[in-house]
Amino acid sequence: MWGSCIKALLYQYKLSKLALARIAGLFSLRGFLTKLGPLRLKELPKPTIKANDWVIVESKQCGICGSDHKQVFLDGNRDNSMTALISWPQILGHEAVGYIEEVGLKTNLKIGERVVLNPWISCLPRGIKPICKACQIGKNTLCRNFNKGNLTPGIHTGNSSDVTGGFSQFFPAHDSMAIPIPDDISWDQAMLSDPFSVAFHSILKVPIKPGSICAVYGCGNLGLLTILILKKIYKDVQVLAISRFPHQTTMAKKYGADLVIYSSPTNELVEKIADYTQCDVYHLKNKKPWLIEGVDFLFDTVASPETLEIGIRIVRARKKDVETDKLSSGVIVVTGVSSPHRYEWTPWYFKEIKIIGSNAFAIEEFEGYRKHAYFHYFRFLQEGRLDPTPMITHRFPLENYKKAFLTARAQKKYRSIKVAFSFNNNQGDEN
Repeated sequence: MWGSCIKALLYQYKLSKLALARIAGLFSLRGFLTKLGPLRLKELPKPTIKANDWVIVESKQCGICGSDHKQVFLDGNRDNSMTALISWPQILGHEAVGYIEEVGLKTNLKIGERVVLNPWISCLPRGIKPICKACQIGKNTLCRNFNKGNLTPGIHTGNSSDVTGGFSQFFPAHDSMAIPIPDDISWDQAMLSDPFSVAFHSILKVPIKPGSICAVYGCGNLGLLTILILKKIYKDVQVLAISRFPHQTTMAKKYGADLVIYSSPTNELVEKIADYTQCDVYHLKNKKPWLIEGVDFLFDTVASPETLEIGIRIVRARKKDVETDKLSSGVIVVTGVSSPHRYEWTPWYFKEIKIIGSNAFAIEEFEGYRKHAYFHYFRFLQEGRLDPTPMITHRFPLENYKKAFLTARAQKKYRSIKVAFSFNNNQGDEN
């Protein structure tokens, strides 16, 4: 049993700390992690049960999400509207697994049970009744009450000052947020439940069918998982992966990509897509080329101005489906988050293509089952249809958090994909 204080990474949103980190970061990545910056390893009081239907989880592992290291390295604009739905100080970390250490009086979860975090702090965790219409239909990522109820504002674990995350020895969870891990699923597999479900949710946004040509922009966590799902869960789908680094290319091929293309130079990228899809390339002197035909669906896991601009150039134009006689357009599904900037978007309206946002995951319908995305993932694992764990490349103790974040950020240097914190505890290392 731990004492009253625990170790945790505390993120404090103060202008002075942000400014100092920004200035120090001009000289090296380590500058963002200065002791005077917003992120520090501290001893803090252990979290307590918030209500009778809450539990306390002892951390076993927690993945570093792209959103985590983007926050640490100050990627983003201060006018981001999402800040209206979050609160500080924060303990980040939402890709967490661990053991139930303490339970409230009104929960069926048991002490010692292995669980994976479902991080959304929507109506039920907030004690709001009746729950909103989005939560009623299982779309709690679109909850209308993220800044209401008995908790401070926050969309998911780690961005509410009340609901602290997995970059800590312990974290709290409502019992609806602590999903039991089946005995035949490993810690590593369970830790990837969240990012896997994000990728799975994005794919369900479009009508994938045999013969579809899909491109995946970015071969980080979400991109590789998207490739894996398209190749292992769907049949006869062609997948073109767009990567930045050689180690990403290797993993994309291992996950089944039919063709991997480097993201730079962009002109060659567009031309290689044209070669694969056997369509014409339209050139204008000193300008980027573009296609009218191209891929059916593009999953943009980066969502930078460059990837969006290239995306609308390589997705096919609106056309009539010969089987259904219905008009359909190429689609870009956006799961990445990057800072906005100007880009040339003429092909978007000229080709009448769709750009769809994809937000996390929820209750999903697939193969005749209507379940939370985690349970689809568990079923795929148990049926032996896939295993995403080769993408876990690095693990660090919490005390080595600076090296962990540098490794997650400098992907080329460290050949990193999924970086995680690993906690030593007394429960053993089974599964």
